Amino acid sequence: MSGEYRRYSVRAHVEVQLAYLHATPVQAPGVCRTCFGACELKYANCIPCRDIEYAAGVHRADLVVPITYRKGSEGQHSQNLRMYKQVPANKAAATNLTALFAHFCQNHITCVKAAADVEHFTHVCFVPSTKNRSQARHPLEEALASKVRSLRRISVGVNPDVQPDSRSFNSDWFVVQSIPDPQPQTDVLLIDDTWVTGSRAQSVAYQLKRSGARRVVIMVLARQIQPGYGPARPLVERISSVPYDMDICAFHGHGRVGASPEGDG
Repeated sequence: MSGEYRRYSVRAHVEVQLAYLHATPVQAPGVCRTCFGACELKYANCIPCRDIEYAAGVHRADLVVPITYRKGSEGQHSQNLRMYKQVPANKAAATNLTALFAHFCQNHITCVKAAADVEHFTHVCFVPSTKNRSQARHPLEEALASKVRSLRRISVGVNPDVQPDSRSFNSDWFVVQSIPDPQPQTDVLLIDDTWVTGSRAQSVAYQLKRSGARRVVIMVLARQIQPGYGPARPLVERISSVPYDMDICAFHGHGRVGASPEGDG
């Protein structure tokens, strides 16, 4: 199958989702400069990101990249994010999410790398489940592994002493035994499905930084917005009325399109 056909096929799978995907994240007043969630106009960051910045310092992620938004628990995108984790997995949901990730990487990963000052990613890591630790691999890793197969995978363990449903950053929540084949510039792509407070992803980023990672970029399939949160109303209105734009990203303009997570090829 030719590269041109594969790219068209991925794009076609995303185009089918445009009827229900919420707007592309962009910076604006009332939008957190770190996670693209809602925040009060007088602040640059939302409360969870300010708390994490205070607790983690320089060991937090260098960049947070939400591909799209998820408004509460409504809509087909939210259903996909639930159903791909079912046992057995919902194949249609997994295919849709994989296509969304693949298309984003094909068209916008260079923007992300430029914004994070990363020449190319050397390693990949998936935020592990804190509630179902019996899984050999997180369902998201099962779905996306083929798209990041040339990156060295970093395994992460979960500390059972931390409450699995915690919404707060915890520097001891996860364990990174070692980074395999560390590079002079070890730059890690850390992947998760949904960002609510960022506590789990940033807790993993903390351990990756403490273990020697130079850069950690968190990429999430959806940044969740709670419609009932007062300061979120302008953002909810925008993402409800503006469709997802496949051709731009939160960091669009930082680099050329047509790259991959592994490099510029």
